[in-house]
Amino acid sequence: VNAKTKDGKTPLHLAKFKGLREIADYLMSHGVILPTPSPISMKLATADIEKGRTSFTRLCAGCHNVEPQGGTKTGPNLWSVVGRDKASMTKMRYSDTLLGWEGVWTYEDLNKYLLEPMVTTPGVYMEMPGVPDETERVNLIAYLHTLSDKPIPLP
Repeated sequence: VNAKTKDGKTPLHLAKFKGLREIADYLMSHGVILPTPSPISMKLATADIEKGRTSFTRLCAGCHNVEPQGGTKTGPNLWSVVGRDKASMTKMRYSDTLLGWEGVWTYEDLNKYLLEPMVTTPGVYMEMPGVPDETERVNLIAYLHTLSDKPIPLP
């Protein structure tokens, strides 16, 4: 139940992505493991924002805009994403899984989501392998933190 296709998709992700709730429930009841990354909040103050910008350009910029009035691309605009309500951008289609996440995007939520989106948030529309390297993920999240007129304070 935790196998992956060549492009990182799990049976649970595919079931949720296709809206097959009974199959998703069956998989969950038969041993699906959803990874939980180690907390990173205290590492953000020493992160390398320029390396985070480089990672963003390589991994995210093709689908996400980061300009204050830039609108959306395939994915939502990430300007002021830290502290913003999840799944809240207008004219965006969100998966049921992401719609089920309540609250605002915290540093730890972004850490979990970006680790491996199709595994940590099965059914999500952002089908990319994620950022498995913790240091790269911390740098990326620190960069996202800077994309705001009023950045949320670091822990």
